[in-house]
Amino acid sequence: MPQPQVPDVSFRPEPLAGEPRRLALARRTLEIALFCLPALLISTPWGLLPFTALALAAFLMAPGRIAHGYREIGAALRPLLLMAVAVAVIVAVSTFLHDVRWREADNRLRLLTLPFFALMAYAYRPSRRWLWAGALVGLAGAFAVAVYQVVGGMDRAAGWTANAIVYAEAVIALIVLAVFCRPSGELLWTTAACALGVVTVALSGSRGTWPGVLIVLLIGLLVSGGRARRVSWAVLATLALGAVAALWIGPLAEQTRIEELRSDVHRLKEGDNASSLGARLNLLSLAGQTFVEHPLDGIGVGSFGRAVSALPECRPPVARVGFCRLTHAHSDVPEWAATMGLPGLLAILAVYLLPLVLFVRRLRALPAGRSRASALGGLVLVLVYIASGLTQSMFAHQLVASFYAVAVGLLYGFSLREARSDDSGP
Repeated sequence: MPQPQVPDVSFRPEPLAGEPRRLALARRTLEIALFCLPALLISTPWGLLPFTALALAAFLMAPGRIAHGYREIGAALRPLLLMAVAVAVIVAVSTFLHDVRWREADNRLRLLTLPFFALMAYAYRPSRRWLWAGALVGLAGAFAVAVYQVVGGMDRAAGWTANAIVYAEAVIALIVLAVFCRPSGELLWTTAACALGVVTVALSGSRGTWPGVLIVLLIGLLVSGGRARRVSWAVLATLALGAVAALWIGPLAEQTRIEELRSDVHRLKEGDNASSLGARLNLLSLAGQTFVEHPLDGIGVGSFGRAVSALPECRPPVARVGFCRLTHAHSDVPEWAATMGLPGLLAILAVYLLPLVLFVRRLRALPAGRSRASALGGLVLVLVYIASGLTQSMFAHQLVASFYAVAVGLLYGFSLREARSDDSGP
């Protein structure tokens, strides 16, 4: 899985001569944080904690760099800042109106960190190589954990997240970093790590993440050349063979839940909605109905479980099992619309579409021969989240919600640096 073979200014050694020692130390600390972000995200129970602690330490070593960076790129960063603040206001108003616990709003409020991490990537000038190296370690670690769990008897690998879908979504996000933060010439290690990631997704049994895998592979194929393109074709052919094998080989069909999907489709044709696919369709219908009934303010951020509990088949004394235990709509747009009304619908569209537009603008603004890897990586990451958000409420889970804010911010900051590579530093 490749990326375009063009000069990448972010991998040039940083000029340290005459640089304040504290700034140099802050940069090194942030680079270690960038490594820990993907390396420890799902391969350890620590998640984003090491990254957050190290990034905060780097900021405290040279806080003046943030103000300096904002003076240079404030105009380019302002749309993301306004978006994050607007989403925070919508979430906060919903929390107060419906007397919702603040922990329900927490995941959405983490979007406020997105502009901050963009500034850090721009102002402290770390090397993007650390993100790539961390992604390789993270994918290898996630694969090891998945194999251990499946061999140990688990039906679906879930790592430390306790949620197989979230685990697979995080793996796809790491594949994006591995592919589009790759230094020139590092094709072998990148391909091997991405192959481990694809196997990990299969072991998770998550079907909704496969469109994300195809997005990464197809875009990588379109922008690559030479040996990288040949490798992409080989990987694409291997995935196609794997998909065909999953249709005919029993154990593989069971692990990837292809057989369950066949059964769900058959049951739907017979009028039986008591299946995984049927439950998702029922949730979408319920979300649409809830939005129509509460179009302006919804029923409260993070409170979709209330709508489920209010269904006749889920009311007490019925035990809360199966469908009745679901607490979100398993799809981003219906979830935000049902819980926060029209403002929520506009908010989730902005969360995805605004970064998408900004990354496209970065790509168009960079002339031929200039590295576009960060902007391209950010574009693909947002597309992957949009695809995954069709079958899962991404911001209902702290891990993937936080990673979106951090990774999109970092990649946007790196892309702004690439656009100014003719300045005093890369």
